[in-house]
Amino acid sequence: MRQTRGRRLRTIRQLVAGEDETRGSHRDDAIPRSRREVAETLPALLQTDPELRLVRAVHEWAQSAAHTGDLPEDCTWSAERAAYGPPVGRPHTIWGMTANYPRDRQAPRTPRPMQGFLKAPGALAGPYDELRYPAISRRVDPELELGVVIGRRSHGLDRETARAAIAGYVAFVDVGARDVSELDNGRMDRGKGCDTFAIVGPWFVTADEIADPHALALRFWVNGELRQDGSTSEMYHDIPEQLCWLTEALTLAPGDIVSTGTPPGVRSVVPADRLRGEIEGLGVVENLVIAEQATPRTPAAVGAMGVSR
Repeated sequence: MRQTRGRRLRTIRQLVAGEDETRGSHRDDAIPRSRREVAETLPALLQTDPELRLVRAVHEWAQSAAHTGDLPEDCTWSAERAAYGPPVGRPHTIWGMTANYPRDRQAPRTPRPMQGFLKAPGALAGPYDELRYPAISRRVDPELELGVVIGRRSHGLDRETARAAIAGYVAFVDVGARDVSELDNGRMDRGKGCDTFAIVGPWFVTADEIADPHALALRFWVNGELRQDGSTSEMYHDIPEQLCWLTEALTLAPGDIVSTGTPPGVRSVVPADRLRGEIEGLGVVENLVIAEQATPRTPAAVGAMGVSR
C-alpha cells in the first residue's frame, strides 16, 4: 500500500461501479460494499477494518481490471517520486528500539535490556524526500530499521496476541542528531525528532506477505558505499518480545509504528550525501541530504534562553 500526497482515496463506488454491471467483471461482494468510504490514511483504515478486507477487495478488483485493460485512469498514480509521502499516514505513536542488535559481530553475543524512545510524528518523511540536516547539529546518523505497524488497539500483550496485533511492516530510516542529544543530557526527544528524521516507505506490506520478519536482509548505502549489511535475524529481542515489553506501559493504536533497531555499520552523513536503504520484501528508499538554513534568533528569544550576547 502506498500513500500519495494531495490525492483523496476514492469510494469503491467510484472505483468499481463506473463499469457496466452486466459485464460481470465485479467481485460478488464488491457492489454491496460500494457505498462504504475508503479512509484516507492507514491508521484510519486499520481503525475501522483491521484486516483491511475492503482495501483487499479493491486491490483484487484493480488487478483483474488491469489484466483486461479496463482499469480506469483514476486508479493509477503519477510515477513522480516526489509525489509519495510516508505510507503510514499520521500515527499517534512512533517508538524506536535501541540496543537491539550487536555493535560488534566479533564480540560474544550478549543481549542488553530492552530500551527505546518516543519519536515525534512530525519527523515523518516519504521514501524519496530530502533529508534535512539541521543547522543545530554537526553529527547526523541515519539507521535503517524494520518498522512494525500495529493493526489494533494493544495493551498488555502476550506473545500470541502480539503476533495478532501486527498489521504489517515498513522500511524505516531512523535518523538522529547525536550531538543534540548529548547537549540535552542524553535525552533523545530533540535529537531524534527533527523534521524528516523518520523516513518511511515506499510500501506498507501486510503481515501475511512477509513469511518471517526475523529473516529479512537490510542494506544501507551512502554515496554507493555499503555501510550496513545485516539481517533482522540478528535482533537480541524478537518482535513479539518487544511488543510485550512496550505494551506493559504504553497503549498502542492502529497505525502506530515500532521501529525495531538497527544492525552495525551506522556512521554520520553530511549534506550532499545520497542515501539508499533496502529491506528485503519492503522496497527501497532513496534520499538526498540537504543543509537546513539556520533560523536567526531574535534578541528576545536569546534573552529568554539565558544566553549572553
